[in-house]
Amino acid sequence: RLALYVYEYLLHVGAQKSAQTFLSEIRWEKNITLGEPPGFLHSWWCVFWDLYCAAPERRDTCEHSSEAKAFHDY
Repeated sequence: RLALYVYEYLLHVGAQKSAQTFLSEIRWEKNITLGEPPGFLHSWWCVFWDLYCAAPERRDTCEHSSEAKAFHDY
């Protein structure tokens, strides 16, 4: 499943040739349904990074949302 999210990410960032090469290298032969941009992998990464940056030991070194800070403070 991760391979499909990588493929979707490559397409959404405009790397069509890389996406096709990736599919051929993993020998994927099933149909693929893409999600809406920016895609699952990018969306997941943004949430992860926001929560990571909001951890108390990193709050002063990188930007984070007030929602992520509230999550950690809870």
